[in-house]
Amino acid sequence: MVSLKVCSLGSINLDFTIQTHSLPTAGKTVGGGHFNTFPGGKGANVALAAKKMGVETILLGAVGNDDFADEALVLLKKSGVDLSNLVIFDDISTGIAFINVDADGENQIAVASGANANFSPEHIGAIDSDGIITQFEIPLETIFKAIKDYKGFVAINPSPVLDGLDKLLPYASVVIVNEGEYQAYSETLSSYTGLLAVTKGAEGAVLFENKITVASIKPPHMTPIDTTGAGDCFAAALSISLMEGKSYGEALAFACAAGALVTQKVGTQPAMPSRFEIEKLSSTF
Repeated sequence: MVSLKVCSLGSINLDFTIQTHSLPTAGKTVGGGHFNTFPGGKGANVALAAKKMGVETILLGAVGNDDFADEALVLLKKSGVDLSNLVIFDDISTGIAFINVDADGENQIAVASGANANFSPEHIGAIDSDGIITQFEIPLETIFKAIKDYKGFVAINPSPVLDGLDKLLPYASVVIVNEGEYQAYSETLSSYTGLLAVTKGAEGAVLFENKITVASIKPPHMTPIDTTGAGDCFAAALSISLMEGKSYGEALAFACAAGALVTQKVGTQPAMPSRFEIEKLSSTF
């Protein structure tokens, strides 16, 4: 395994999760669910996933000086993720997410960004890492500041869908989207010829380069329990595999295995698999 240092640049949340038989629609109340709180946020999820894959990891993000932060950071601290550069706001709360998960493992998420929305370009200094993995739950101008002069590997997961991806594409080593995001960004991505991964849930994922399919994986069927965080783990696994020099097929298989394993447990960060678990599953593809 190649020795790497990865920076996860993104959000930190505390997730409030309710498991119900079905997801509520407008004006409808769904009862009878189990409630839990879990550490979350795309940046934090990627950081923990990378660390559990055996990679030295830095998390750049922001939290409030509150009890939510203590819970949101507990697994990151326990795993040894470098949190020394986190921004802590005294007057802004830590981000929170309200997540409904139905009997099929599908989710519905609403986020109150809190400190994440106030993580600004002025908080970005020199980044000592071999790669940056980032998402769109922090201001895009902050991401731009971090990557515009960065010389390492840059993975962009433009989720949630926002305007401004076109400004960041020239700096991307790989762009990672799900099918819905792929459709939403179709115009922006129409001129992109770099490495592009499109995830398809239980149907696996496809990797394109110069608009040509260079790898495609459909994993064995696994009944999902909770799909929350699967995409974050996929992004970490694919990025790390590519940075380690794996072939496109090997990297995509590793990433699909990582994402699939997350769906087998409730809660995002507690579900993050080890490298051993990922390699064991990916060897069956």
